[in-house]
Amino acid sequence: MLNIAFCFKIDTELFYIEGEINKFFERRGLSVATYCCRNADELLKLANNTPPDMLFYNPEDEGGRTRRAALAIKKHHKNMVSVVTASSGYALSDNDSLLEPLYLVPNKSRKQLWFYAGLAYEAVMNDEEVFEYYRRPSYVKLPVGEIKYFASDARRTHIVSEEGTDAFYKKLDDVERLVQNKSCRFLRIHKSYLVNTQYIEDFGRFYVKLTNGECLRVSKYEYYKGLVEAL
Repeated sequence: MLNIAFCFKIDTELFYIEGEINKFFERRGLSVATYCCRNADELLKLANNTPPDMLFYNPEDEGGRTRRAALAIKKHHKNMVSVVTASSGYALSDNDSLLEPLYLVPNKSRKQLWFYAGLAYEAVMNDEEVFEYYRRPSYVKLPVGEIKYFASDARRTHIVSEEGTDAFYKKLDDVERLVQNKSCRFLRIHKSYLVNTQYIEDFGRFYVKLTNGECLRVSKYEYYKGLVEAL
């Protein structure tokens, strides 16, 4: 069960965002517990008993007190993921790096809230042995050791594994970020390919040969250098 906290001083904003996030998880069949706070004091009191796995808040509320409360919670609950909404002129500060993973929502539309809720969920559930992706109507879990490579196709990414090929909607750059701390090492060899090194049998300046005999193109010299350094 995921614990999700919302901290906003304006009720209309608080209940709208809570409602949209609940809909997001309900439609994916995921169980969550949600908690609403209206100020930093209520948030800190909640966190003493129920530390949130995911926190939605406005870092500008109460002159920045809500943000400071989030920093205090993060010190003791290091896996917490922050999703923040703010005015269009708000810029993340250097100290915000202490809150990472942190996502800044450009606007409060349903599309944006659902998109960033998905990113936050993936960050919270980031098991180093498993890659998890959304394919309607639910999330799919795949052991990273069975993934041969990822290949991008416009807005979709194909995942090629021991079980076959599947596809999901996510940019390859986002996939690369998600697999950085996995138990297997993945290397970018092309703007369209991200390869699990344990499946590389041979490589050259312009190609990677996989253990199943399949060959993929290496595009940039910097990708080739990465292969040389890693292998």
